[in-house]
Amino acid sequence: MSRHRHAFTLVELLVVIAIIGVLVGLAAPAVQSMRESSRRAVCQSRLTAIGMAVQSYHDRWQHYPVGTVAESGPIESVAQGDHHNWLGRLLELMDQPVIESHIDRSVSIYDSANAPVLKLSYVGVHCPSATNDPDNASNYVGLHSPVEKPIDESDLGVFVLNEPISRDDVTDGLANTAFVSEKLSWADDLGWLSGTRATLRNVGGGIVSSSNAFQSPPPSAVGSIGSHHPGGVHVLFGSGEIRFQSTQTNQQVLEQIANRQDGQLPLEFQPLDALRQKSVE
Repeated sequence: MSRHRHAFTLVELLVVIAIIGVLVGLAAPAVQSMRESSRRAVCQSRLTAIGMAVQSYHDRWQHYPVGTVAESGPIESVAQGDHHNWLGRLLELMDQPVIESHIDRSVSIYDSANAPVLKLSYVGVHCPSATNDPDNASNYVGLHSPVEKPIDESDLGVFVLNEPISRDDVTDGLANTAFVSEKLSWADDLGWLSGTRATLRNVGGGIVSSSNAFQSPPPSAVGSIGSHHPGGVHVLFGSGEIRFQSTQTNQQVLEQIANRQDGQLPLEFQPLDALRQKSVE
């Protein structure tokens, strides 16, 4: 007489579980990649809004917003001084007139009168891939210099101390000059309205892909650009174009695009052999 089974054997159950585990393991990277693609798209849209506001500001005042304000330089990353920054001057143009109206520019950005605004977690300056940064930090930074140095009036970027830069000052062309990029925050970040390394960076250290969040560099250090995106960082150019620069980008190329008046042929358009030769030289 035949016998009918009404359940799986232990071996069959283990095989099914193993197959499901393999399928989940294969699907997980694809899901994570889709999530990161979505985050990058949101990040680009927020940079686009910043870029449009920067150009609208120039159309209104005939110059770009100053990177930061102080009686004298260089700027140190300490909560002392005026330090009203370029982002604060774009708020009305980024459709945030209420936030802009609560900023008192007659006193320091660290004054108690500005404390409620400085503490805001404003989504317009947050990259969705940066999940562990301070709530009131900005992931987007203006470029003040092609090399690592303290923030000062003589810097060759677009957002510098006290000096309003116009399109006429960007002699390399807007399409060849980087305006804004991303950063990895440190624990001592002074907030999204602070005109220190909190919202100003350079490219002297290349593109940073990881950092110690609890690191406390000296106040005079500014730091380089970087992001939580795998493989690179978004860079907003003066023309409004957003490029995803690989972490493998030649350092000379980075320094050139962060310099508004280099005057040399664009290195990024030159053959790879020519770049290698320049690196050797």
